[in-house]
Amino acid sequence: MHPTPSIRRAEQSDVQSIARLMIGMGFEHSAEEIKRRWTTVADRQQDQILLAVDEGTPVGLVAVHIAPLLFYPKPLARITTLVVDQKKRRQGIGHTLVREVISLAKEAGCDTIELTTGIVRKEAHAFYRSIGFQESALRMSCRI
Repeated sequence: MHPTPSIRRAEQSDVQSIARLMIGMGFEHSAEEIKRRWTTVADRQQDQILLAVDEGTPVGLVAVHIAPLLFYPKPLARITTLVVDQKKRRQGIGHTLVREVISLAKEAGCDTIELTTGIVRKEAHAFYRSIGFQESALRMSCRI
């Protein structure tokens, strides 16, 4: 049995750890780039980043955006990033982070949480299904 990590809000001083964790998703953003993106978010209540911390070291993160949408009667919570350090996967950290998002979403008046995941991320799909997510739409995008 692995100890449950503590969950806390990320701070700007965490940009180095966030950059390190993002490598696990295939993104190699510098800490400077993460800091630049951090400063573009105006509302920390609407856009939150939570860290799972094990013995003082961030080992996972989840970013969530709370969005009022024209076609939903309640705001929608969207997980925009979820990543766990590759050495710490399969220990319940991702599930713990998602449970925290559920709490945040309920507090914000949401009744739905959605996320997108890359088509090739089969392990991620299995994880999301195992914790109650199901396919509900087809997401399409166009690079501009």
